[in-house]
Amino acid sequence: MSFLFFLRGLIILLLAFAISIYLLTGTLWGTFVQTLIGGILIQIGYFVAVMLLVWRSVSKQSVTPKSHITL
Repeated sequence: MSFLFFLRGLIILLLAFAISIYLLTGTLWGTFVQTLIGGILIQIGYFVAVMLLVWRSVSKQSVTPKSHITL
């Protein structure tokens, strides 16, 4: 996924979240804080997902027998 698609989706998701929280609570400060926390949690999840993909890629490469590697 390209960064532009990720950023666009993240902004749309956070806007929808902020609007729904504002409609439920009616407070701007609470909406801001909860949306900020939601954005941070999404970033942590994205970081963990990327780290897992990198870790799985590296572990698959290290398992490849040397007899299958061509020079």
